[in-house]
Amino acid sequence: MKDFPYKNTISPKAKALIVIASLIFIGIVVGFIFSTIGFNSIKDALQQSGYQATDAQERRFSLLYTASMIINCVDIVLLIGILWIYIDSYRKTKSSFMLGLTFFIGVLFTRSIVTLITVHSLFTEYVRAIPILTKALGMGGGFGSLSFFLNVFEIIAISILLYLSME
Repeated sequence: MKDFPYKNTISPKAKALIVIASLIFIGIVVGFIFSTIGFNSIKDALQQSGYQATDAQERRFSLLYTASMIINCVDIVLLIGILWIYIDSYRKTKSSFMLGLTFFIGVLFTRSIVTLITVHSLFTEYVRAIPILTKALGMGGGFGSLSFFLNVFEIIAISILLYLSME
């Protein structure tokens, strides 16, 4: 009597994909909010420096900053999700392996938080200290693009680990 023939269940694989997609969406939203708030303070620093950026330069700088913040926030939210799973598994099993994985993810989480703070600080100090180079270096690709792609690969790796951990 406990089984209902019309009861739908979600497969563990589908559940994992839904959770990962939801966490990525939450990370994007949080990252966009942080980038909007943070970019306003960077614009203030740029105006105080006396450097007048063109609209195209400001758009490219804003895009790079926003992308960096979103990628870092997605990374953080995915790490929170996997940290939650590992802490829950450790509470159930008391396995030293799960405790080790929890510490490992905790270190990655701490690094991601520091990176998020550092990205904002670097963008702000870059604009304050060297406004003349903003035109030459800050508005293009270079290191920012490389860092962006490395973070995307990290998000893919964490998503795979989260998917495998939820199976």
